[in-house]
Amino acid sequence: MKLQTIFCLGTLILSSFSFSNQKSIEECAKIEDPNLRLKCYDSFLLSSAPNEKKDSAPSMEKAENFYKPPPNKIIIEPIKSTSPSVELKEAQIKIQKTEEELKKVKSELKKAQKKEKQLREAEKDVIGTIVNVKKVGNYKIDIILDNGQVWRSVESIYKRLPVKKSQKVTISKAVFSGHILKVSGKKVAMRVRKIR
Repeated sequence: MKLQTIFCLGTLILSSFSFSNQKSIEECAKIEDPNLRLKCYDSFLLSSAPNEKKDSAPSMEKAENFYKPPPNKIIIEPIKSTSPSVELKEAQIKIQKTEEELKKVKSELKKAQKKEKQLREAEKDVIGTIVNVKKVGNYKIDIILDNGQVWRSVESIYKRLPVKKSQKVTISKAVFSGHILKVSGKKVAMRVRKIR
């Protein structure tokens, strides 16, 4: 509601201003002599234009008041101090602390790299000889190796056992997950998981 009122008042004021100016423009249009008509239009336009101050051309005297050139010689004397400033001491302490933290991070990184290397070595292929093969419930078999590790078959085995005692086997990590047990010299391979 307020916006409509403001809009109506604004259009009323602008229209009254334009109608008041049209009377003088109409009077100028009635003049037949071109020079007089031009003067009338000029007087109408100049009277409605805002008054602009006509400044005089800038002079050197005024310019010198605003701009003063710097002196020819500027002498900068170094600060003479026998002891380092407080800020310098603080900066040196911060640098020492940062260097100590960097050494700690480097040592932790080396430890992590060693652990990762050990884990990779643990994930390498396990080579061993089968000591015992036992059937477990759900048609699974446990394979006990000479190094003490026990591996259980993932797939169910219904018929004869694919592996026997005293066979050499290689257990390697599978492509996606788990492990694969392969019997050396035979085409026997089966998916297994580590029990202990």
